[in-house]
Amino acid sequence: MIIKNTFLFTAVMLLLSLSACKKNKNEPAPSDNYTSLANFYSVNGVPMQTYTVNGTTGGFFTTPQGTLVSIPANCFVTAGNNPATGTITISFKDIYKKSDMLLSNIPTNFFNGAPLKSGGEFFIQAKCGDSSLQIVPGMKISVTQPLKGQDPDMKAMRFLNDSAVWFVSPSDTVINSPVGYVFNIYKRGPVNPDTAGSWCNSDNSNYFGSYTQTTLTMDNTLMIDNTPQPSEVFLIFSDINSMVHVYYNATSNTFPYRYAPIGLKCTAVAISIYNGKLYSSFVPVTISNNLTVHFSMSETTSDEFKAQLNALN
Repeated sequence: MIIKNTFLFTAVMLLLSLSACKKNKNEPAPSDNYTSLANFYSVNGVPMQTYTVNGTTGGFFTTPQGTLVSIPANCFVTAGNNPATGTITISFKDIYKKSDMLLSNIPTNFFNGAPLKSGGEFFIQAKCGDSSLQIVPGMKISVTQPLKGQDPDMKAMRFLNDSAVWFVSPSDTVINSPVGYVFNIYKRGPVNPDTAGSWCNSDNSNYFGSYTQTTLTMDNTLMIDNTPQPSEVFLIFSDINSMVHVYYNATSNTFPYRYAPIGLKCTAVAISIYNGKLYSSFVPVTISNNLTVHFSMSETTSDEFKAQLNALN
């Protein structure tokens, strides 16, 4: 009888333990307490990496994602046009996956809003101590991006004045190689100095041009507790390395995207922060003429959101 009761007690405790685990699994993680969408991107975006090279001899480094950055000797000068010697600190961030583009809020929007096919995005900044540096005219930093594709239409692009859209960079080049795209960074002009750091991107701006375009409208149905919430909307294209930010239009009270390529598959993703928690909606669509998408927001943990997002890479 004692053995039987002991077994019964153990079984009950085990069931209670499993029940508690199941309950906790669906509860937001303690870290899921955001003050804003900007805070969400800051916490979940691709982190900045720091490397050092010698200013006189140059050097190279390879990131965890396989990006190779080669810096030649005597490559940098200070704002006063003096050679930068000694230890040079390189801040670097590389983004390849569509999920990381969204989590970092670095979309592939062309300057006019059209989508771009990306071969990889990266940020780079060089400093000597507290002083920001520029590239010596005529010299270049080579960034080999491991995303293979051999797309001859890839162009070198940069953000203009830290805007959230890409422009073709007249000073840089992208070269196809057997190991990936080689983005060569040269000195920029006085309007866009290197000293603030540069976001760069290998992009094909012609890829979507062969498709007939329409306006894909996302309704502003982003309600939480029956209350409209500030939200952001993105389109993640299937089988294409492209993720665009769709911006709210106050006049129509919608999120219209006027460059949607008819016939392509994508997933419309909406995110919002409410009472510190993350809310989201994923709607898969095949783009057709003047299609309207409706969202239904639900609370999710960051891990659950990332799992859904990673499935779209």
